[in-house]
Amino acid sequence: MAIGSNMFTQYETVGLREDLIDVITNISPVDTWFQSTIGSGVAKQKYHEWQTDALAAAAANIQIEGNQWTATAITPTVRTGNYCQILGKAFLVAESQEDASKAGRSSEVNYQKANKLKELANDIEYALIVNSSSAAGASGTGAIQDGGK
Repeated sequence: MAIGSNMFTQYETVGLREDLIDVITNISPVDTWFQSTIGSGVAKQKYHEWQTDALAAAAANIQIEGNQWTATAITPTVRTGNYCQILGKAFLVAESQEDASKAGRSSEVNYQKANKLKELANDIEYALIVNSSSAAGASGTGAIQDGGK
């Protein structure tokens, strides 16, 4: 199909308005399954401790009627702990940017804050799953939990 002679099309037009949807789609997933599953607690000291216990492995447990029971040894709980880790994300937004008309968000500060909170959730998930060692930290040094990496 041929274009009519001297037809003015959008390809030559200057000044067409943009066609920008007023939604921002975040393509970075935030799936914090581990921290959502383990629950939460409150640490009141830099070194936080808790106890763990484990049940005996499942086994065949058939008993004879009238059996004389023999007590099995009880294993005490295990006391363990780890150092608290400080995490943070910082950002700056100019007042003029906050005042400007934007697509997909009304407040740049609120939008960036929401993004940084999601990033922190990912960082916490990483610290909980990947890190395997800890250090107490010191004045001027953060508590390190990097698994020796």
